[in-house]
Amino acid sequence: MNPTYAEKEGIDYAATTVQLPGGERVPFLFTVKDLVAKGNGDTFKPGFQMGGDFSVPSYRTGLFLDPKGRGGTTGYDMAVALPGLQSGEEGDDELFKENNKTFDVTTGRIEMEVNKVNKEESEIGGVFVATQLGDTDMGSKVPKKVLTKGIFYARVE
Repeated sequence: MNPTYAEKEGIDYAATTVQLPGGERVPFLFTVKDLVAKGNGDTFKPGFQMGGDFSVPSYRTGLFLDPKGRGGTTGYDMAVALPGLQSGEEGDDELFKENNKTFDVTTGRIEMEVNKVNKEESEIGGVFVATQLGDTDMGSKVPKKVLTKGIFYARVE
């Protein structure tokens, strides 16, 4: 039997922003939503590896309004301060993605390796590497690929 980790409930994300060299900021949801990680052995021991895919919800929900008052489910459907730019049939082409907000859900992936086991307390710890896409500003920008590395801890039931 291969041990499996399944994320089921609770706060499964953290709104996070990283700053790249040069100052550009990249917002993303650090998450493992709906993760089902499958292992490569039958018991937790140093060297045990597991991984899987997870869902990455949009950084902003439909209720978020941008500085021009546009949102996915609320707000204006055009940039109120730019009506001259949006007149005519082709007038909206340049701002189409800014005006038509979307709630994007993408897929991330995580790989974990156990390096400490405490059988008496039913605890494991180790390292992880995860990849996922950053914020799309509700569909108006191309997302950056985010690579995170860190340490994890878990209590096994």
